[in-house]
Amino acid sequence: MKILCTDLEGTLAPEIWQEIASEFNIPDLNYTTREIPEFDDLMKMRMNVLKENKIKFSVIKDFLNTIEPFDGAKSFLNALNKNYQVAIVSDTFYELALPIVEKLGNYPIFCHHLQIEENFIKSFIKRQNDPKKNVVRGFKLMNYECFCIGDSYNDIQMIDESKGAFIFAPKEIRESRPDIMGFNNYEELQKFLLK
Repeated sequence: MKILCTDLEGTLAPEIWQEIASEFNIPDLNYTTREIPEFDDLMKMRMNVLKENKIKFSVIKDFLNTIEPFDGAKSFLNALNKNYQVAIVSDTFYELALPIVEKLGNYPIFCHHLQIEENFIKSFIKRQNDPKKNVVRGFKLMNYECFCIGDSYNDIQMIDESKGAFIFAPKEIRESRPDIMGFNNYEELQKFLLK
């Protein structure tokens, strides 16, 4: 049995934190693992910025419902259903991602949790260290043939663990790993996965 492990942000949908940055005019939230590769460092910075700006989670949650997946993302996943099971493997958080995941078709998602206290995001709980790599390892232990796709440095851990490719990755990321295949659109990737 084949399984596609796909990143969410930058791969199937916009970067959620960048969308929040734009909506609430907080430029520091524009940084992603492309700019700050170490996830814990990135999240500590985000938590500090949210604390300084005193934005309630209920306000953020209302905004999250307006974020749409990339054009073609849902049909791309649907086209693979006969050949692959699909799992979304992300360094995002259930509390932020579920509205987008519902729009994509409610595929299983493996990610982290936010700690919400008194209607403010206070902290985060990582599911585990090296989460993307460990999800793929788990599927492989169950005898799945895994193919992984993502757009950033934090996706390399799961791509290296199995077959995989970049999609929509910036030039500098592709150049840092020329051994990983790269695709520019869903149509090219879909043809490759179904051949």
